[in-house]
Amino acid sequence: MKLSRNVLRRLGLYGGAAVVLAVVLGLPPLLRHRTARFGVRSVDIEGLQTREETNLLREYVRIDSSNPPGRTVETARFWAERLGCEGIPFEVVGSDPERPIVVARLSGRKRGEALLLLHHMDVVPAANAAEWEYPPFEARWGEGNFRHYLYGRGTLDMKGQGVADFFAIASLRRDGIVPERDVVFIAEPGEETYTPEAGIGWVVENRPDLLEGVTDVFNEGGVNEVVGERVARFGIEILQKATVATTAFARTEKDLKAFTDLLEGRMRSEPLTVIDEVQDFLAFVAPSRSDLWGHHLSDARAAVAAGHLGEGIPEVYRALMRDMYYWTPTKAVESGKGFTSDVVGTLLPGRSGRERWEEMKVWAARSGVRLKLRFLTPDSSPAPREGRAWETLQTVLGLDPVEDADVGPYVLTGSYTNLSYLRIRGIRAYGVSPFAVNIMDAVTIHSMNERIYLPAFVDGVERTTRIVREYALSP
Repeated sequence: MKLSRNVLRRLGLYGGAAVVLAVVLGLPPLLRHRTARFGVRSVDIEGLQTREETNLLREYVRIDSSNPPGRTVETARFWAERLGCEGIPFEVVGSDPERPIVVARLSGRKRGEALLLLHHMDVVPAANAAEWEYPPFEARWGEGNFRHYLYGRGTLDMKGQGVADFFAIASLRRDGIVPERDVVFIAEPGEETYTPEAGIGWVVENRPDLLEGVTDVFNEGGVNEVVGERVARFGIEILQKATVATTAFARTEKDLKAFTDLLEGRMRSEPLTVIDEVQDFLAFVAPSRSDLWGHHLSDARAAVAAGHLGEGIPEVYRALMRDMYYWTPTKAVESGKGFTSDVVGTLLPGRSGRERWEEMKVWAARSGVRLKLRFLTPDSSPAPREGRAWETLQTVLGLDPVEDADVGPYVLTGSYTNLSYLRIRGIRAYGVSPFAVNIMDAVTIHSMNERIYLPAFVDGVERTTRIVREYALSP
């Protein structure tokens, strides 16, 4: 689940996949390097449409697991049947019979350093379904220029990645390979409503035995910069800001404006701070930035000290270097008595979301505004760039046989995944996208006509298998 569309538009993000962030940060129409490889390749679309993984994704997308209400009984049954057919031990657990959790484990030769492949079964509701080009839960093929696409809610966020995870673990079983270390597969509910306690959080608190030995996690959140249909950069998400999401109520619009003016003043008075993760992230993406500030990003700390990255820089850069506040346009409440606005704060590491929520209530009261907490994500905590998972991603993605792309860290300022819940508990957790998703496709996430480019999907399934095998089999 990500922030509201209005807030995301201010951030430069549009709903679901973190892949959008790369383009909004200034990705030019064509990168200066490797452009010769970014042509449109010839593919056997009919062959791709009949592949096992494609058929599995179509079946998965056809299950309406919209959240709310977040009913995942059918999707859990879907995975239970397939894991059972592969002979992979699994359990269906959880305290809510409407939102079960599927946990499977392929045991290795030794305990410790187990890898968790985590994905969420729930999807955002398909608003305005009648206006979709193809019904959101029919998994239809596109037509004409879009015949290479599979349409449907969840194709990108994130049922496609769930299918890739399944094939990665199933391929080991099918090939009769006993890995060196365990691989765990979890399909969880509740991510789209910011409720990790319904999924991975429930497992952590109630069945920690199911996570025995897990040290590393792969989930959604990775950001791949794409030109045409090729990946120019594989971005591994290592950090996302914490979020305090509220709804503000006031008797008058003037009171609400006084509160948002106060937030604006606090935001502008906070100095820009470049933490290590942001410094390295900006240096990683600097070669592809063609805006006025791009050439300063390779050494953001020096640029801030010299005054080159001040208030005039785009908000997507500024949000990496300070706590930020966003609010939706004021509107009258349904009763006609007063006005309301959604107000969101995003916080860098080292800030307590709980303390900031208490502070925001005090600030609001000064303007005669009352706040209601909608959700509070875990405090921001970076994933370490060390250990088996990080090294595996660097190796496999760096030697990818399909893409000739750089590999590096990514930081998200306006997206949320359940990795935050795990990182704050000391687990090495990384956002990884195995797919090449361009900006035109990425903006369909959490919006109409969500779709995935079939060649990119098949490539991503195979890429996930290579990553998991390297992690699980290397000495």
